[in-house]
Amino acid sequence: MKRLLLIALTIFAGTAVTAQEEPDTTRFRIGNQEIIITRGDTTIVNTGEEDEDDFRKYGDDDDLTYWSGFEVGINLPVTGDFGTSFDSKHLQIDPSQSFVYNINLLEKRIKIINDYFGIVTGIGFTNSRYGFKDNSMRLASNADSTFGVVDTNLFNGFSKNQLRVNTFNVPLLFQINTSKNEDKNFHLAFGAIGGVRIGSNVKYKYDLAGGGDTKNKEKGRYNLNAFQVLGTVRMGYNDFGLFANYNILSLYEKDKSELAYPLTFGLSLHF
Repeated sequence: MKRLLLIALTIFAGTAVTAQEEPDTTRFRIGNQEIIITRGDTTIVNTGEEDEDDFRKYGDDDDLTYWSGFEVGINLPVTGDFGTSFDSKHLQIDPSQSFVYNINLLEKRIKIINDYFGIVTGIGFTNSRYGFKDNSMRLASNADSTFGVVDTNLFNGFSKNQLRVNTFNVPLLFQINTSKNEDKNFHLAFGAIGGVRIGSNVKYKYDLAGGGDTKNKEKGRYNLNAFQVLGTVRMGYNDFGLFANYNILSLYEKDKSELAYPLTFGLSLHF
């Protein structure tokens, strides 16, 4: 719909200007096509030159900004040297149950070199999920540490055993675009995303002595780090992309858990 409106505005502007200069001729361009109307006859000429600003001159300044949208990916804590082996049970994660969901709502781009290079910021929210590999373990914590304890009352273990962490995020990204035409644009961005934790819980699903599925959610802080600082790299074409984030801060507070740094990567759909 936006493109149709832009075409209509382009046609109207072209008609208004050229009709005054040539009473019997109307000319206007859309992309690399020039349309000439003379005394009721219409001719379409391929100029060989595409004006990439045709659909941008009346458009939204943030059409070439790629932060707002929805992202889904795999969530994996790693050691300081990017290993995946931990001694602590609460850091032994099942990748098939560990995901990240990002909803980025607002964005703003500050141009530095026209539309080709700029700084991007905005706001967003993240729901990070860590599925525990041990299906009989409950996450627990006290003032000094975070740990896992075995629940001996389970009939057949947990069918879902997942830590969920919600954060509010603000990015600071350097973005590069290869084209002013959003439909042909390959884009690359890198920088940092700062975040603050706004909630956390562990969700359990289990069967008690064959009596059917039972679900419950236990809210808690679990000595989780209140902040995150993600180094991020993201790239894509048009409204589709890939992203990778690495948290330089540990998932849990220092000295209260074995150190683990969340690494996430996945797919983006921008709007």
